[in-house]
Amino acid sequence: MKIFDIHSDLFTDIVWRRSKGEQDIFDRIHYPRLQKGGVDSIICVFWVEPAFRHDPMTRFRTIFQMVTEDLRASKRANVCRSVHDMVDGASSGKINIFLGIEGLSFIEKWGTKLVEENIENAFDDLHKCNVSHAIFVWNEWNLLASGTGSFDEPKRKGLTRLGEKAVQKANELNWILDASHLDEASFWDMHHTSSQPIMASHSNARALCNNERNLTDAQLKAIASQGGIIGLNAYSGFVDETNPTLDRFIDHAIYIANLVGPEHIAFGFDFIDYLSSYNLGSSFSGSIQGLEDVTKISDLLERLAVRGFSNKEIEAISFNNTFHFIEKHLKI
Repeated sequence: MKIFDIHSDLFTDIVWRRSKGEQDIFDRIHYPRLQKGGVDSIICVFWVEPAFRHDPMTRFRTIFQMVTEDLRASKRANVCRSVHDMVDGASSGKINIFLGIEGLSFIEKWGTKLVEENIENAFDDLHKCNVSHAIFVWNEWNLLASGTGSFDEPKRKGLTRLGEKAVQKANELNWILDASHLDEASFWDMHHTSSQPIMASHSNARALCNNERNLTDAQLKAIASQGGIIGLNAYSGFVDETNPTLDRFIDHAIYIANLVGPEHIAFGFDFIDYLSSYNLGSSFSGSIQGLEDVTKISDLLERLAVRGFSNKEIEAISFNNTFHFIEKHLKI
């Protein structure tokens, strides 16, 4: 069965390995593991780590260059802008990769002294480089929006005027807008500002795990009402505070399916094994037993069937829901 993972930090692993002199990292390290997990397609994000918050623009350029070099040399990576670029992973021996960004604090320093011009130019430049997805914040607030997990209180909650401009620019370019990491005020502002459906790539149900990174019933319904999708997150702290098991992860799938329908569910695993080996300025631990990394996905699929999901529903959650969302909304 084909898997579409809509949130992965494997680019971070590529960057840190390349900084140590390694080459061909996607092909050597990640392709075999993704293949074992049945991953056909994936959204990978460029993310500036907390350790580099003092100069996010310089770090972003470094990350972008290193990842681009690794993908350009790859025989296994197929970078996509739309479903028309996708290939069948099993027959081609490649993984379809959609390029995304997690945290846009760096665009304030994109190249001019005018912030509005920087936003416009950054989106245009990144679009030319095949980026087609954006999460505005990561555990922070910035010039665009306020997010969850910030180390200090934002000046104001919600999208800023510049954030509204960024939403409109993303809509103009037909980018995927991703609400994961937004606080509730910013979520609702994005929901009401965007002319296109939004996704939450790696967020679970707050009713089952009361963490601010998870989504309320109202938020889940809002995403579904416009044809959006929600990616189930395998990070333990968003699954259950005391008992983060594989079955508890599936409880989130059942809850959201009952609330808005299985056609709005996807996988956004957010596997932390790509991060845990490095000094990123924050610690990352908390995988759930039985779904620690991409190689364990087949065990999840078997358990979903045991828990009552039909084969058609599992295929939809695993791949088809995301494919149809991108087919409809991510256009060149």
